[in-house]
This record gives sequence, C-alpha cells and structure tokens, in this order.
Amino acid sequence: MVKTGISTASFFDKLMLEDAPELFHRWGVVHAEYYLNSWSEYAQDFVKLLKKRSDDAGIRVVAVHPMSLQFEPLLFTPHPRQREDAEKGYAAVLKAGEMLGADHYVMHGPVVLNGVAKNLQLERLAPIFDRLSDMAEDHGLHLTLENVSYSIMPTPEIGQRIHELMTRPLYHTLDIKQSLRAGVDPFAFIDALGEHIIAVHACDCDRSGNTARYCLPPNGSVDFRAITDALLQKGFSGAVLLEAYSDMFDTNEELRDAFYALDRQINSQEEER
Repeated sequence: MVKTGISTASFFDKLMLEDAPELFHRWGVVHAEYYLNSWSEYAQDFVKLLKKRSDDAGIRVVAVHPMSLQFEPLLFTPHPRQREDAEKGYAAVLKAGEMLGADHYVMHGPVVLNGVAKNLQLERLAPIFDRLSDMAEDHGLHLTLENVSYSIMPTPEIGQRIHELMTRPLYHTLDIKQSLRAGVDPFAFIDALGEHIIAVHACDCDRSGNTARYCLPPNGSVDFRAITDALLQKGFSGAVLLEAYSDMFDTNEELRDAFYALDRQINSQEEER
C-alpha cells in the first residue's frame, strides 16, 4: 500500500500548525508534511510542543517544508555573508526536522523571475547543493529539490543537469500542480528523475475548459493512480501528500474528503499491482 498523507501547507492561514496533529488523528491521517510558516516555528521550544502533539496523535512526520522565501534564495547568493546568515535559518529547520523524525526537507531553491534573476549559473550552484545536502544528512534528512514553476527547476532537463554537476546524490519532491503550471507533463519528471523522487505533492487540476483550474481531488482529471504506478516502477517508497491551496476549500471537512478520495484512487484494488 502506498503511503498517503497531507501537507499542512494546505491549511495556510486557516489552522495553526500545532493544531494539525489532533485533527489528522481524528481523520485517520498518519503521514504528514509540516509546513513551517515562520521563524517562531523553527524555535526548538515550539518544535518540542509539535513533536509531543504529533507523538500523542500517532503522526509520522514525513517532511519539513519552510516558507522558502524567508531564507532559501540567499542560500545561493554569491555573497558569502548573505549565505552564512541564510544557512542559520536552513540549519534551524534541519534541526526541527531531526527533532520531529522527518525523512526529508523540501526546498524550492533560487527564484527565477524574468528580468531580475542573476547569477543562476548551474556550475556555480551545484557545489552549494552539495554542501546543503551534506548539512541535511548531518541531521538525518534527505534534501529534496521540488520542481516549482518560478524556481530553479521548472523542467526535468534542469534537474538532470544539476545532477550531472553535483558530486553527491540529490533527491526530489514531485509537485504535480507545479509541473502542470510549468507546462510539463508530470510523467516527464518521472521518466527523467524518477529514481530520485522520494515524495509527491498531489493536487488535482480541471482542464476541461479553456484554462486549467487547480482543485481538490477528485474534481479534476489528474490520474494519481497512473502517476503512482509509474513511480513504483522506479522504486518509489515515499509518501503521496495532498498539498492544496487553502482557497480551494471552505471547510476542513472538504480537505478531509479530498484526502480520502486521493487515497482511494491510489490504493484501491491494491491486489492488481
């Protein structure tokens, strides 16, 4: 059975992070990604509280995912002092992940915006990814670079090039909605990088009209079962996590039902696999 869960990013501005474990317990959700919203949520006293509530609720924390713009772009700046300060934030989140027993850290990386991106040469950035991967492993975590339409890896070809330039393995979180937003079929990421994909951010998309509309499962046309099957053929053993935008639903129960629908689509008729 494929592990399924929810990212607390789905509750942005709707539910405090520390209240998520008890809600997940009531819903029967076991696996979770914790989206750390702010610097106060990196603090060890807060993380200890979150850890206790997670343990009490039987939650397995799969990943930690900070709000990337708080420090991640400066991890890749050419200026050494900026990088050093940014690494303090990165290290704090890694420590939080270690305390929570997480498997991996989800990174967006440098932001690429037309007309303002500078110094994004992959040859310069690859050694930085090596260093950040080493830092993550020091805390027992894998660093995963997520495909994000406005960040460094909107296409699988860029991911492949980063791998070629690095001296150590890099892992990935596959974000389905970001892949579609970048105009890339999610299966292209699986074909190119599937052996390195260890988590999935799942969100549905309705493409029946003139424009794509992102939505909760099962209201779109994304075939989550086919995506999961393709990943399993690449050796996937991670979790598929529902990550929605908080304006997609009005009540928490809608998100709960979307999770149930996602889990049914992925794990129904398990014996056929």
